[in-house]
Amino acid sequence: MSDLLIRGGRLFDLASELDGAGDLLVRSGVIAGVGEVEAAGAEIIEAEGLWVLPGLIDLHVHLRQPGQEYKETIATGTRAAAAGGFAAVACEPNTSPPTDSPERLARIRQIAEREALVRVLPKCAITLGQEGREVADLQALRRAGAVAASDDGFSVPDAEVMRRAFAAAKQAGLPLTVHVDGSEMVDRDIGLCQEADWPIHFSHVSLAAEVELIARARSKWLRVSGEATPHHLVLSRDDSPADDASFKMNPPLASPADRAALRSALAAGVLTVIASDHAPHSSEEKARPYDQAPPGVIGLETTLGVIWTALVQAQRADAATVIAALTAGPASVLGIEPPALREGAPANITLLDPERVWAVDPERFQSKGRNCPFAGRKLRGGPVATIVGGRVVMREGSMLHPGVTE
Repeated sequence: MSDLLIRGGRLFDLASELDGAGDLLVRSGVIAGVGEVEAAGAEIIEAEGLWVLPGLIDLHVHLRQPGQEYKETIATGTRAAAAGGFAAVACEPNTSPPTDSPERLARIRQIAEREALVRVLPKCAITLGQEGREVADLQALRRAGAVAASDDGFSVPDAEVMRRAFAAAKQAGLPLTVHVDGSEMVDRDIGLCQEADWPIHFSHVSLAAEVELIARARSKWLRVSGEATPHHLVLSRDDSPADDASFKMNPPLASPADRAALRSALAAGVLTVIASDHAPHSSEEKARPYDQAPPGVIGLETTLGVIWTALVQAQRADAATVIAALTAGPASVLGIEPPALREGAPANITLLDPERVWAVDPERFQSKGRNCPFAGRKLRGGPVATIVGGRVVMREGSMLHPGVTE
């Protein structure tokens, strides 16, 4: 692997106290120099006018493999991630069958090692079959490489089963990232979090009432965090055509007041993660009558542009908050080392053009999915390069390497 010099970009990583023009040298997969750097013979990316960021992490992605490859695969999903500026994705366990055993999790890791373009961080199911009755062997799944446990798509309805899940997760040292299913379940799970003294992360928060419960818990220093999706931060039910399944998702779009609560919670640090909830379906499935079409929208290739346009450019959120919610926030939930622009750190890097103007065209996506509520929108700001482990895997929309290993 040859040296890579990213020259003259705006290095932005507040954790490393970086915000200013400079160079970044990558050597043997790690960052070898920051600031004014010379490197004879290095491949050069001229980055003037670009923001050089720690590699983005998407905490909530459905890659569909194994079992639903007609919707997405690890290969196509991670190509979409690279196109969207994400250097790592945490994939949900609602595969077919669910990822509820070490053998199934190992299979995902094997496929990812061979075919993924970015790092794949697999989650495991909380309960066997995601049926909410019997807690999976979370210790064995942790040893097999699970980064978190989730029954995504379902909450665990029985409080005693969820209590056992907290105990098992704590023993395994495995974070819980749970499907939000209304404020009653959020309240219940916050109580179980306090009882167990073990963290819980709430996926795709969408309602002001849920935000209020999370804010109250965090004010008591409970180990509670939450995420919002681009579609819930940017859209409301007033934007959704009654018969267009591209706007059908779980949870559904809520009121403008709920959207405002999410934006305020992000700005205030109550919600610390932005995640796409990338949920691809086939065009045939989404073409069914609205009440028969499956819920879910895609987002890997649009998240950064949508958020940058609707929040940062519109001055509804500052850049530092948004970038933290796409880097340090997800890493904190998973308990992994956050991406960073410092010497010795793995060279996982995203280059952002804050002035890039582009239109969302799902027909040009790397993902197999086309179910995008932002189709046709003009955006300002977007990724121009993604670097994973020192390899440039995407540049100007082109995929440059067939795969990476962790």
